[in-house]
Amino acid sequence: MTIDLNALDTLNRARALEHASFIVEAPAGAGKTELLTQRYLKLLATVNEPEEIIALTFTNKAAAEMRNRILLSLEYAQLQTPETEPHKLKTRELADSALRQSNAKNWAILEQPSRLRILTIDALCSSLTRQMPLLSKFGGQPAVSDDTESLYNDAARRAIAHISQETVSQEIGPNDTVTLALSYLDNNSEKLAELLAKMLARRDQWLPLAVRLHGLDADEMAASTEHALQFLIAEDLQAALHVLPENVQNALMPLARFAAGNLTVEADIAPLLDWQTPLNADANDLMQWQALANFLLTKSEKTYRKSINKNNGFPAEKEYKSKKDDFFAIVNTLENSEVIASVLNLPALASLAENEQIILALTKLLILAERHLWLVFQAAGEVDFVAIANSAQLALENEQGATDLALKLDYKISHLLIDEFQDTSPVQMELIKKLIDGWQPDDGRTLFCVGDPMQSIYRFRKADVSLFLQASESGIGHLPLTRLQLSRNNRSHPAVVAWINQAFGQVFPAQDNIQQGAISYREFTATRATIADEGVVVHPLVLDSKSDDEQDDSLTTDIKQLEASYVADLIVKIHAQNAKPNNIAVLVRNRSHLKELVSEIRRNHSHLTFQAVEIEHLNARQTVQDALSLVCALHHRADRTHWLNVLRAPWCGLTLTDLHKLAADNHQATIWQLMHDEAHLQRISEDGMLRLNHVKTVLASAFSGQGRMPVRRWCESAWLQLGGGKCLISAGDNRDVQAFFDLVEKVSRSGHLDVAALELGMQKLYAKPDIGADGSVQFLTIHKSKGLEFDTVILPALNRQPRNADNELVLWQEVMVDNHLHLIAAPLTTKASNNKNTPPNVYDYIKALEKTRGNNEIVRLLYVAATRTQRQLHLIASVQTNQKGEIKPVSNSLLQALWPAVEAEFCHATPLQINASPAQTLDIRQFKPQLQRLHSHEMASGFLGNLTRPAHDQTSQNVLFNQAENAAVASFNSALSSADLYKHCGTLAHLYMELFAKSDVKSWNGKRLAQCQSAMQKWLMQQGHATALAEKSTAQILAALQVTLNSEAGQWVLQNHAEAVSELSIMQVTDNGVKNHVIDRTFIEHAVEGTKIRWIVDYKLTALDESDDLAKAAEQHRPQLERYACLFASEGLPIKKGVLFLSSGRLVVL
Repeated sequence: MTIDLNALDTLNRARALEHASFIVEAPAGAGKTELLTQRYLKLLATVNEPEEIIALTFTNKAAAEMRNRILLSLEYAQLQTPETEPHKLKTRELADSALRQSNAKNWAILEQPSRLRILTIDALCSSLTRQMPLLSKFGGQPAVSDDTESLYNDAARRAIAHISQETVSQEIGPNDTVTLALSYLDNNSEKLAELLAKMLARRDQWLPLAVRLHGLDADEMAASTEHALQFLIAEDLQAALHVLPENVQNALMPLARFAAGNLTVEADIAPLLDWQTPLNADANDLMQWQALANFLLTKSEKTYRKSINKNNGFPAEKEYKSKKDDFFAIVNTLENSEVIASVLNLPALASLAENEQIILALTKLLILAERHLWLVFQAAGEVDFVAIANSAQLALENEQGATDLALKLDYKISHLLIDEFQDTSPVQMELIKKLIDGWQPDDGRTLFCVGDPMQSIYRFRKADVSLFLQASESGIGHLPLTRLQLSRNNRSHPAVVAWINQAFGQVFPAQDNIQQGAISYREFTATRATIADEGVVVHPLVLDSKSDDEQDDSLTTDIKQLEASYVADLIVKIHAQNAKPNNIAVLVRNRSHLKELVSEIRRNHSHLTFQAVEIEHLNARQTVQDALSLVCALHHRADRTHWLNVLRAPWCGLTLTDLHKLAADNHQATIWQLMHDEAHLQRISEDGMLRLNHVKTVLASAFSGQGRMPVRRWCESAWLQLGGGKCLISAGDNRDVQAFFDLVEKVSRSGHLDVAALELGMQKLYAKPDIGADGSVQFLTIHKSKGLEFDTVILPALNRQPRNADNELVLWQEVMVDNHLHLIAAPLTTKASNNKNTPPNVYDYIKALEKTRGNNEIVRLLYVAATRTQRQLHLIASVQTNQKGEIKPVSNSLLQALWPAVEAEFCHATPLQINASPAQTLDIRQFKPQLQRLHSHEMASGFLGNLTRPAHDQTSQNVLFNQAENAAVASFNSALSSADLYKHCGTLAHLYMELFAKSDVKSWNGKRLAQCQSAMQKWLMQQGHATALAEKSTAQILAALQVTLNSEAGQWVLQNHAEAVSELSIMQVTDNGVKNHVIDRTFIEHAVEGTKIRWIVDYKLTALDESDDLAKAAEQHRPQLERYACLFASEGLPIKKGVLFLSSGRLVVL
């Protein structure tokens, strides 16, 4: 029976608004945000307080979009804006009901939008830990960082050192923890620390398992592991039994015994010599199953044999021909050779005993490393999101059960909505279970989960799609969920939808499988009308193979370059074909897959502008590399490599000849010492001496100011004085360098630079999108594109392999057997124990299970990419035929996942020829880099005038150098004075905010504010700033103040509240002396039911990009506001703290 998907969709959308708990599967483009908005508005009309509804998302962007949708719906309902579309009419009906409830209950929801509790899961966790600081084990709330890799490394080294010291003090023998771990890893301590650090980043996945395993003795662990492994092996053997049922085995028995009898006892099929009874799906039969697999399959291809000979146990004599015929008569009827081949990868039960001691040792080490991580977090004053999530669970439940906070939340939360539920991790699922603990199906409280399991692509962030499947089948906790399926795609045109249904129906798994993280395909329908040029185009770039002696790396480079040129031409062609503007997205699996395309466009299509979102690494930009060298050189005078780069950078530009004369013959002295050695300086050219003096004077003055200012300001000032700003070519270079110095500021603590953290941070630093581009062409990774849509999507590099995944120190696998949870743990297989002759081990078996889950996610990743398009989808892959003329996709590539749907088009494609003409080929051996440097007259040491070096008058030269150095110091101090501009602008903005608050804020319109411009500019000039700089800064301050005055948050903060005071100065006497605190704005808000709330608001003039996270920026000021809050603790009032960003007019409540 054919199901009417449109009718089913309509029915399920209506049911989703009923007062019950649901889990909704919404495919790409189904309009799930609109559905969530409708559900939220429907619930608003039923609750006593809006805070009873919590909507959770996974990103700030998604939370902001949902909040805006709801507020706009309420605002349009209040204004009675006309609507015509059916789904909008339904939203209007629900918004009207919500407004009536708001008016009846005096919520003033449009005036107080903060009462809508729409937030990310991370924000909820942070809120929980703040409410119960002792139970969450945080005490004071630390900063939350997404870059804590250096802290993981520190904790790993501390754990190893801790156990090593215990071993020495207790004189433990060779079986101690660290000795066992190191001996297992070939005594490579750095490798052990590295693996430990990587495990700490994912401790939410293994820590509960490790603690459980740590509580078992060796015998208990062995029994539990063996039971679980037997179960998994039996599952795989059951699949093999379907391929080789009892009747087939009975037919094969005499042939197998015959072949085994003709071979030695060492042969792979020797266990079949006495094979008398059919094999069962039992781990005890594994050895014979593997022998049978070797009997049927080829050794290399692992496919059913097409020929047999004496090496396989079948002699060549004619009397044995009937045996061969019988063999092929059976084998030619068999299917699914890959199922039989998988038997060869199953580990023997005997291999478990080999791992017991090392597993116990590594488990102890992992648990200790996690304990040390808490100490490292406390010392650094920051934690990661995993710590926040774990602590939130502690705040909700401890060893004695539910905490007071859990009971309080249980009372307050009546309805919970969760968006993108397919991206839930195990830790987040546990948090959700605790939030709804105690809920009953008919008590009026509801849980509403929405997501698309076909778009679950975040396994690297611990998202587990099997949780979605489990919730669909069994609910969450004790709360059952009704499953609803949406089927409409409102994004893509019919031809695109039809192709996606046809292609992905072939490549998705046939059925859902929780154990393998497999999702079967859910078909959907298009709602948009058919238009011209819609559809999907496959571009097979097939190249003929070369002979073996011509195979080299240059061919791979040529293929990549050919594809890049093809994609660039396609983008130009699409632009030319469309009269109206359209947006094109080029989506790739890995950032590196865009390298050749970016190079091709910049070299041959300079007119084509594009925006690349987190694609280009800044550590590959020369301007950033030069700034990095300067920072490292300033902090380490013996860092010879970075010092040489400082002298080679454009602000100095020493020739290689001068560098050689300066440093080639002395490897003991530092470069800074050699720059002051007269014997070496005499060898340098006159131009080189001028440039060297420029660097000497600037750096000498910089060293004299070391430790007197923040690290970022000190380094950036030196960079400016050297002429770093003059070396920038475009506005993009300036943004790159500023991003680098922002990182320097971030990794600096208490006046000291963490060089290790700087190096790690550089690996994650990307160029910001080109602001000059019109946005019509965008380059993104597929993961970054999720949630977006484009007119045209191009998917190149489909036949590229991803980067190899890192191996874990320990792999874990939970197995449910007879309703009891068992655990398998396996240590990393070392190189010494991993060779071709080694039988399969447990680690490789669990890794294979993970690979199966990963392969299932690859298909979903491709689906996400394909469903971003509205009108056109282009799939591009370059493939080379093998020596047999066959076309096969690269292993683990996106093309391999899509191969069943596109194989025919590649096989019928006409092969291309690579034209390696001299004009098109770049030979690196012929490349001669040109020295880029400032002209000598632009040097900051131009204070020397037309200085020429006297041949013999060294005294005269020293005098001139000292004069130059003094001038440079004065210039450097001038730069530091200019660096105070930001502080002065902030002071000025605060003065006017105080003036607004003391007068009638509504009287400050744009005209009146503009009249203050001359006074502002004059005040800045009085502080010592240049006229042009003061004029520009005044304009920026006026713009920020105007935004604040026009904003709802600014008007509310500045209105005449009870006990309102601006720039309140409070003296505090402490053990360390007297401290003066100046609070920008504080007042008392009279909340509902007569309660009073003390507000403390801090103003920030900080200019942030739209993409910046205001909540994250506000978190940096939490310690300051916490200190202010302590000053009012004696009042006994609840305190709310907030940061008002003047440039955006937004108030962020902490």
